[in-house]
Amino acid sequence: MKNKGIFYNYQLSTSFIRSDKTSLEERYRVVSFIFNPQQIWSHFWVFFQQAFYLLRYWKQYDVIVSQIAAYHTFLPSLLSQLKLKKHVIILHGTDCNIIPEIHYGNLRKWPLRWFTIKSLKMATLLLPVSERLMDNDSNYLDDTSAIYGLKRNVPNLQVPYKVIHNGLDVTIFKNTYKDRAPKSFVTVALGLEKQRNYLLKGIDLIYAIAKDNPDYTFTIVGSDAIFQQVHTLNNVKIIGKTQAETLVDIYNQHQFYLQLSMSESFGMALCEAMLCGCIPVVSDVGMMPEIVGKSGFVLHHKEVTSLDLLLKEAIASSQEDTERNQEERSASIVTRYALDIRKKALFDTLDPLFSSELLQSHN
Repeated sequence: MKNKGIFYNYQLSTSFIRSDKTSLEERYRVVSFIFNPQQIWSHFWVFFQQAFYLLRYWKQYDVIVSQIAAYHTFLPSLLSQLKLKKHVIILHGTDCNIIPEIHYGNLRKWPLRWFTIKSLKMATLLLPVSERLMDNDSNYLDDTSAIYGLKRNVPNLQVPYKVIHNGLDVTIFKNTYKDRAPKSFVTVALGLEKQRNYLLKGIDLIYAIAKDNPDYTFTIVGSDAIFQQVHTLNNVKIIGKTQAETLVDIYNQHQFYLQLSMSESFGMALCEAMLCGCIPVVSDVGMMPEIVGKSGFVLHHKEVTSLDLLLKEAIASSQEDTERNQEERSASIVTRYALDIRKKALFDTLDPLFSSELLQSHN
């Protein structure tokens, strides 16, 4: 019988949030609350609902696990500050990085900045999915006012933290397709009808390269429409949201996976594509360069000419890419980022919090 209870607190039911919820339910009793106000004014009502749930299920949990610091993490962190419950916040990027030019980041402006910082400072423990969410020296956007990492955005933060990487179900994404189209590139991104997401995910770079290189083919998966792209290019294909099985086939039909984000906490789609054997080409942000290692290419500055040269280098090297290379890329993800690895790390970290002692040191 599960004798340890968790209050699971989040805003949107994304794939990684659902995955963590399923993992936690394997070991703990889980009470869930979705903090998702539909209008600005309705935040007050949802705060009231959250407080009601926290009190209603008070005896059924000892630890609160929240995804991403924002409005919804304030009350749980207040309970942590009062030593009534313990509150763990899993960090994913929008709560750590600021890119003012595209209005990105929970720490960008009041009042969300105030609620986010208060939540972080009063929490029991922070669990970033990458070390670079805490400290990041990337110069990818060196000509902007972007600030990466909590240590730069909240310099006096004293709360202990432990990095636990994201995890993937490595039984789904596999290298199966032998005949990949030459000079073919695929990327996965959601919500690209919005300007912020369009720029955040580097789709502007892809269109610039596609226009000048008609012999390249690009596939963009996950969005039905692209911001301001009324006149489509013949070498750019748009595919909406797909099932995992279809996405596996799409990955396996392409030589390269592109992830040219301005901010990326981890890179789940990048890992999926590498599991399927794609050669990765990524921007120098977040954990992506570490994931890629020596098996792909890193764009160090957001600049079209640099990207053009990098893709030409990648295409030239792909002539020597073998099935063995593809299997090595896949194996590198399996050995480092399999879901079972994340689950064990989560359990090993959360179990001690059910004792009477608060975690006092950085693990």
